[in-house]
Amino acid sequence: MKSSIGWILDVCVGGEEAIIWLRTEDGKVIKLKDEYHPSFYIQPKTTGQGERLSSLLKEQLCIKKVEWADKYTNLTDQKRKRLLHIILNGTANYKHIVKRLKNSEYAKELFNINLTHVQQYIHTKLGMAPTSKVNVKFDESHLLVGIDRMEDDKEIPPPPFTALFFDIHPLSPNLTPNPDMNPIGLIEARDCKDKVVFEGEEQCILKEFASFIRDNDPDFLICPECDTFTFPYIFARAKLLGLDLQLGRENVEIDFMKKPLPYWIKGRVALDYNAYGCPFEDIGLAGLVERSRFSLLPPGIAFRWTSNRIIDSRNCYELMKKGFVIPNDTGYFEYIRPIKELIERDKGGMIISPRIGIVHKNVAELDFESEYPNIIVHYGLSYETVTNEGIAKKEDAILPYVTKNALDRRLYFKRLRKILPKDSVEWLYCEQRQIALKSILVCLYGTSGCCWNRFGNVLAFEEINRRSREIMIKTNDFVQNLGYELIYADTDSIFIKKNESSKEDYEGLAKKISEYVGLPISLDHHYKFLLLLPLESNPSMRMEAQKHYFGMLYNGEIVARGIELRRHDTPKFIKDFQVSLIQVLFNCKDAEEVYTVGYKKALQLVTESIDRLMGGEVPVEELIVSKILRKPVDQYESILPYVSAAMQLTGKGKEVKGGELVDFIFMDANHHNPLCRVLAYELAGSKIHYDKEKYKDMVLKTAKTILSTFGFSREILGPTSSPRSQTEGILTKVEERSNEYERKKLDA
Repeated sequence: MKSSIGWILDVCVGGEEAIIWLRTEDGKVIKLKDEYHPSFYIQPKTTGQGERLSSLLKEQLCIKKVEWADKYTNLTDQKRKRLLHIILNGTANYKHIVKRLKNSEYAKELFNINLTHVQQYIHTKLGMAPTSKVNVKFDESHLLVGIDRMEDDKEIPPPPFTALFFDIHPLSPNLTPNPDMNPIGLIEARDCKDKVVFEGEEQCILKEFASFIRDNDPDFLICPECDTFTFPYIFARAKLLGLDLQLGRENVEIDFMKKPLPYWIKGRVALDYNAYGCPFEDIGLAGLVERSRFSLLPPGIAFRWTSNRIIDSRNCYELMKKGFVIPNDTGYFEYIRPIKELIERDKGGMIISPRIGIVHKNVAELDFESEYPNIIVHYGLSYETVTNEGIAKKEDAILPYVTKNALDRRLYFKRLRKILPKDSVEWLYCEQRQIALKSILVCLYGTSGCCWNRFGNVLAFEEINRRSREIMIKTNDFVQNLGYELIYADTDSIFIKKNESSKEDYEGLAKKISEYVGLPISLDHHYKFLLLLPLESNPSMRMEAQKHYFGMLYNGEIVARGIELRRHDTPKFIKDFQVSLIQVLFNCKDAEEVYTVGYKKALQLVTESIDRLMGGEVPVEELIVSKILRKPVDQYESILPYVSAAMQLTGKGKEVKGGELVDFIFMDANHHNPLCRVLAYELAGSKIHYDKEKYKDMVLKTAKTILSTFGFSREILGPTSSPRSQTEGILTKVEERSNEYERKKLDA
């Protein structure tokens, strides 16, 4: 008998066997085997038909065992039901048996049939999450004998897994290469320290790359489109060259593998640079561990699946522990009810209109910490507890139980992060963990009434929102009774101010609010200056806008919502300009000075930025516009700029799919031919003559967002056909406007 301590790297299932790959404390990786017998449950139409069905199934050679079991089949069940438990020898005939029984005259409903095999093994036998620290016992043939989880939940660093990032570059005249025709020209690889480039003859490139992987022995191989492009391309080229390419920890015969990943690289985990809309480097190994441990899924699946799917995995695990079987799709979704009740209940969070048009000084933004998850836990709101008749109290309700686990963990790392140096690796690990958990918590609330949630109940979703509105009303009344002015509130945060109040005063107020409403709230930002903006589509009517503001904290940090610098498609030059504009505007000692000195300096910055553009001084890479292609190119009726760029790419042989990001530069925005208005950045050469007038308009629009409150408009700058000719006239207008504000101040 042998034993070892380490972390579960990966779990996979095939045939009658489950495989566990373990990264040990002494840096080794070992492979452990365990028996696996898939199973599912059947609810017979009658007891007699159940006995008949049991007899028939016991005659099947692929079935290991048939037994009766008492299980809950629905979240609202008060009593267990008598079900048949079908246990198979292995996975080979699983789908065939399930398909036949779905159409059986004896079966009313089947359960657990849409859980993956790896979920079944982890949920019912292993009982612990991949990436967990464990103490394992195994025999001479590496057959698992025992496994115990070891406590490491409070550890800041992730397990000592290793990762290798790489990218392949085929030699192709087309932007989308063909593996049958286009060889690999080079491979770039990097770990956390070094970058290596493999180039030369293709056969040598692949051999050296495989040797590099063997020598460095990474746990994770991270690349773009790993399962649809990179790995299939590499192995297709290797096959054409007659190479037996092995990139895993165990040799495999690729020609006999039905699925490429993870079977082509056994013992390692393949990950995409991007999955579920999140770059890997944003959440890192620490965030990946959180997703894997929450969902009880192998890290490769936990990163690839959306938050809704990993929440479903956790729900299923917890319910199976409580004696439930898992139905296919039986969410409550919606109820038939009077339209008056629907209108009354179907509302989101509460918003109190912002006070726009003035510079607010000394403003505190108080934010309820994970308000919706806290409401779920505090009030016991769950899929099965919220009904048309009211809230049914239940101590072990599933949604609060699952939510509390993730909530406590997120708050632990979020608070720990605050006491760590921001440039430390420990701070980064805490940040990655809490970001990963935040996305899960947001989805726990957001999918509580969703039709994609097999347990979803729209009444639960509506009740969570109703409670949040009640809390906002109580909070509003409370702060105003204490003499604070509430200038804006949105769902789970409030913006308040009071003359001479300090940061300590606002923190003390947060504690009082928390005691009064029963939910945690804290000081999120303390603004030196804050400007709440009108609705962009109709600024002349001065209509308030939600989540549309910018401000500067007392430490000089800029915080903004809903403006250009927060948008993914805004060019870097425009974002940087807008940040600088806010800094220049608010670099003043008081609000009155913002209207004069700050505004004057801001106008000067606008002029200087336009001069740089018109003089051709801005690097082209800072003018790239990035847009997501939401559907295939041929489905667009209008040739929008990013569609035009995508068409240019397809014309050069690149396959551009829906959901991909398209980068382009404006070349002649007013050209009569829409295909000539922009240029896809991938096709750009060394010398690009960008559309100066188009980018000047972007600067002016961005400046108007920040300065319209002060009376700024595009016309104030006058004509700008000559790059540096208008500066003197602008400064004169600035002086006139500054004097105007001084007169208004004296009159007041």
